[in-house]
Amino acid sequence: MATRKTISIRDDQEEWIQENHLSLSSFVQEQLDELIEERS
Repeated sequence: MATRKTISIRDDQEEWIQENHLSLSSFVQEQLDELIEERS
């Protein structure tokens, strides 16, 4: 199950995300998984 969250990013970050075809959702999930593993 997934939960939807809303975040704010700067305009320059949005531009970079679009140019690099980054999935922001996947990126955030991966970063959170790394933090969870580090703190466990």
